[in-house]
Amino acid sequence: MLKVGSESAWRAKYRLLQSWYRQMVIKAPAGKFRGRYRGNHLSPEWVARYPNANFLTREVSDYVDSRVPEVLAQGGVIEENRLRANLLSSQPLCFNLFGHLRAYPEHATTVLNATFDLQIETIKAIEVEWAPDTASHLGDKTAFDAYVEYTTAGGKSGFIGVETKYTEPFTLQEYDRPSYRRVADDPSSGFKPGAADVLKGKSTNQLWRNALLAASIRKEEGFDLGHVAVLACRDDRGLATAVKSFESQMDEPLSLLRVANYEDLIDEADKIPALADWASAFNRRYLDLSQIT
Repeated sequence: MLKVGSESAWRAKYRLLQSWYRQMVIKAPAGKFRGRYRGNHLSPEWVARYPNANFLTREVSDYVDSRVPEVLAQGGVIEENRLRANLLSSQPLCFNLFGHLRAYPEHATTVLNATFDLQIETIKAIEVEWAPDTASHLGDKTAFDAYVEYTTAGGKSGFIGVETKYTEPFTLQEYDRPSYRRVADDPSSGFKPGAADVLKGKSTNQLWRNALLAASIRKEEGFDLGHVAVLACRDDRGLATAVKSFESQMDEPLSLLRVANYEDLIDEADKIPALADWASAFNRRYLDLSQIT
C-alpha cells in the first residue's frame, strides 16, 4: 500500500515519496509491515542481500555498521529492522544526515553554524543516537537523536542535542518525574515558574524532556553553551504548534532551543562542493515532492 488510511494527507505525500524512491532509485520490492505491504518498507530478503540500501553514502553505511553495536552495548535503543528497512523512519534519516556530516567536520561547522545560528569554531564530536554516560541527569533513558560537541573561537565549550523529525509527531505520552521538576525549576535552565505543569502535556512532553536533558548536561558537566535543537521539514505545521507552546514557557527561548528545517540545511550544504552530491541525494530522497506530482 502507498497510503495508510488513518494518516494525514501531509504524511501520505512523504510516504509516497519514499515508495517512489524505493522503486525508482533503490529498485527494491516492497516489504511488509504488520502483515501488509507498505511502499516505504524493504523486504527482509532484500535487506539481507543489501543491508545498507537505506543509506545514502559509504560514509553513512560505515558509520551505521560501527555505531549500532556501540549503542546497543551502552544499553541504548536501536531497532535495526526499522533502521535498515523503513525508508520513512526518521532514524535512518538522522544517520543519513549526521552520519555523513561527521566525516567532514570542517564543512559540518559551516553548515551547522548557518542552520542553527551558532558560533562553532571546531567540532569535537558528532554522534547519532547519543545519551550521556550516566542516567543521573534525568534518571531515565532520554537521549538525543544526534549530538554535536564543539568549541567556539573564544574557547567556550558547547553542544547541541538534536531531535530529528520527518513525518512522525513527538511522542504523544505524558511523562513526569521529580527529576524533571528539579531541572525545570533550576533558574539556570531558563524556564518560567510553573512551566513544568504546561510542558508535561502530551504535545510538548518529548521536546520538554530533551530540553531538560540539555539543560542538565550544560550545568552538571560544565559546558558554557548547550542547546536542544529540532530539525524538521519546512512544512511541518504540527511541530510549529509544539514549539510555540514551548517557547511561551521560557524567558529567553534561544538560550536553550534552536529550531531549523532540512531544506535550509541542505541549501547550505549544497554551497560546499565537497557536500554538493550528498546534498542533492538527500534532497531527492527526503524533500523533493515534485518527483511524485
